[in-house]
Amino acid sequence: MIPLACWNVQGLNRRDHQMAVCDLVREFHLQFIGLLETRVASHNITRIQSCMLSGWKWFVDPVRPDNRIWLAWDTSEVTMHVLVAHEQCIHCRVHHLRSHTHSLVTIAYGVNDVYPRRELGTQLVDFLDGVGDDPWIVLGDFSTVLDASEVCGSSSDYNTAMGDFGSFLIDTGLVALPSRGAIFTWHNCSDGSRSLWKKLDRMLVNDRWLLQWPHATCFNASPRTSDH
Repeated sequence: MIPLACWNVQGLNRRDHQMAVCDLVREFHLQFIGLLETRVASHNITRIQSCMLSGWKWFVDPVRPDNRIWLAWDTSEVTMHVLVAHEQCIHCRVHHLRSHTHSLVTIAYGVNDVYPRRELGTQLVDFLDGVGDDPWIVLGDFSTVLDASEVCGSSSDYNTAMGDFGSFLIDTGLVALPSRGAIFTWHNCSDGSRSLWKKLDRMLVNDRWLLQWPHATCFNASPRTSDH
């Protein structure tokens, strides 16, 4: 199985954020990573990438001018081919050189607004038609919770968003990988009565993934230089 991760970095212009990415890759021996909310201007992309992960290749989402989603992979361990790039997700095929296995990998980053975010669900359901017997994993920041147990603290009503997400899981048949580490993956950086924690980030897989890697787990790391 390919050691992979996705992280909403809340910007990559600062050196400490760049180093945090490198530290994450080293700590978990990652070979593929999706970086969300990069906030890097187009003319600075090459310079920022040169400061991280020497020898890796990069793909920048061409759909959004603010470069919301970046992909990076270790070319000595994996090959990667982008299949489709959308505003809120990128679908790709990743081949692991050592094990001679491959999988479909989708990096997802849902927008904050409920109704535009429905497009992400539509794009994932549409992609399902081409998955066939391939193992498929969808990971990233979905910008919504599944139910009230994934929220800790004061929050507004999420019934619509939770209903949308639940329907999406039924439509795709994707299930969450067993997880370890932090229960909640996002914090609003407030204290006291204003403190709010949510589980916004997750790894979802299809049946074929579970058959091929039955012992796979998701580890939710604690926030570092980001609120995720």
